[in-house]
Amino acid sequence: MNISNEKFLAKFLKKLNTITSVKEVCREVSLELLKTTKGQACWFYLVDNEANCVLAKKIYYSTDIEKSVQAEVEQIYTLGEDLFLNNYDMSDTLEYFYKLSKENVIIVPVIWRSFLYGYIALIGKRKDFNLKNHLFVNIISECVNTRLENITLQEELKRHNKDKIEFLASISHEYKTPLNSIIGFSDMLKKTLSGADEYKYIDNISKSSRFLLGLIQDILDMARSEFGEMELNYELFRPKPIIEDIILSFNEIVKSKNLHFSYTVMDVELKADLRRFQQLIVNLISNAVKFNRLNGEIMIVSYINDKNEFIFEIKDTGDGIRKSDYDKIFNFFSQVNRSHLKRQQGSGVGLALCKKIIEAHKGQIGFKSKLNQGSTFWFSIPQ
Repeated sequence: MNISNEKFLAKFLKKLNTITSVKEVCREVSLELLKTTKGQACWFYLVDNEANCVLAKKIYYSTDIEKSVQAEVEQIYTLGEDLFLNNYDMSDTLEYFYKLSKENVIIVPVIWRSFLYGYIALIGKRKDFNLKNHLFVNIISECVNTRLENITLQEELKRHNKDKIEFLASISHEYKTPLNSIIGFSDMLKKTLSGADEYKYIDNISKSSRFLLGLIQDILDMARSEFGEMELNYELFRPKPIIEDIILSFNEIVKSKNLHFSYTVMDVELKADLRRFQQLIVNLISNAVKFNRLNGEIMIVSYINDKNEFIFEIKDTGDGIRKSDYDKIFNFFSQVNRSHLKRQQGSGVGLALCKKIIEAHKGQIGFKSKLNQGSTFWFSIPQ
C-alpha cells in the first residue's frame, strides 16, 4: 500500500465513523475508491437476510467510463445478484469472487456475523488500475464491515427500544384503566361511610392505588427517557403556589410521623415544563418524608440566584447516605441504606427520573449527606 493510500485511509476512517446510514457508507466508500484507485466503476451489493431485502446496489461510474467496461460491470452485477438471490453456499460464492478478480476487476466480500453480507466490486481499465489495489480494498472492506456492524446494531437497538416503549405504554394503559376505576369508586365510597375504621380502610385503598398509578407513570417516563430524549413543554408559571400545594398533599403522613415542616419559597416566575417540575418536587418531598424519622424536620428553600438559575433545596433529618453509595443514588431501580420495611416504600425510580428531568432542562442536580445525619438535595434550572 503506497503513502497516498495510507494518507487517504487515515483521513477517510475519520469520515467513515461519522456516517450513520448503510446507503451513505456505500456511496461515500464507492466514490472515494473510484478516486483513489483510478477505477471506472464501483458498487456495493448488500443484503439483509433477516428482512429479506437488498440494502445497497447502486453502481457509481467515473466520467470516462467505456462501453466495454460498462457491459462488464452489468454482467458481473447480474452474476453477483444471482448468487444472493439463489442463496449459494458461502464457500462457493467466495471461490467465485476469487476467480472473478483479475487484472481489471477487484471483488471483495463483506462478511458480518459469519454470514456473507454482500460484496464490494471495483473495475478499471487504466494502466494505473491493477491488482496492487487489492490489499487496499481489502483493508477498506474490513473498516466498512466494522462500521456497518455498528450502524446495524444501533438500528437494531432503536427497533428494540421502540418495541419496549410500545410494550410499556400498552402495559401502562392496561394497568391505569382499572386503577382509575378503583380510585374513583373508593373516593365515592368514602363519602358514604360514617364508621372511622371503614373510612380508614377505603382511604388506604385509594391512596395505595394513587401511589401505584404514580409508580407506573414514573416507570414509563423512565423508559422513555432511557430510550430517547425527554420532550419538554416549556411555559411560564409561578412555582410558589405549586410547591405549597404539593407540601399540603403530604399533610397526613407528615402528621402521622410528627414531622416539622418549614419552607421559604421566593415568589418568582419560572420557565420550565410544569408537569415535569411537579414530578421533581413531588419526588424530592416524597423521599424526604418517606425516609425521615419520627419527630424529624424538613426544610425547603427556593430562589433565583445571581446566575439567573432557579434553585430548589430540601433538607431532612433522615437516614442519610453512606459515601460508598453516593455513585448509586441517581441510578434507576437503586435503593441505598434502606431497611427491609422501607425498601417496600420506594421503587428506586424517583431520583433517577429527577436527574433525567433536570438534564433535559440543561440544569444540575446534586446532594450532600452523612449517614444518620440527614440529607440535602438540590437542583438548578437555568432561566
